[in-house]
Amino acid sequence: MFEFIAIVGAVQITIAFLLWLFDYPSLFATYLAGFRNQEPKKWYDHFFNVFFWIFISLAYYSFLKIAKKNGFFKTKLYYGLGLIVAVILFYGVVLPIMEFLFYEQT
Repeated sequence: MFEFIAIVGAVQITIAFLLWLFDYPSLFATYLAGFRNQEPKKWYDHFFNVFFWIFISLAYYSFLKIAKKNGFFKTKLYYGLGLIVAVILFYGVVLPIMEFLFYEQT
């Protein structure tokens, strides 16, 4: 469980950094939006929707909301500061608590 949450957090932070780097109306943002299918019909469409919601959605939708509301420089500043705070909280608070709760002492 600890490893899964650590991987999900690391992927979300990596995607958030890449969105911050490339900005919203970019090829990368369009690529990420393609993972979500509005009306899934096949099993793999459902799989990619679950993949999208677990690994991509938080970083993507938070950046989308900030980018549509603010200009280029404000978006870079706000999202960059939020990304720094998220990394500090995730690696400094969440992972140590998860490690304490889920890792067995051998």
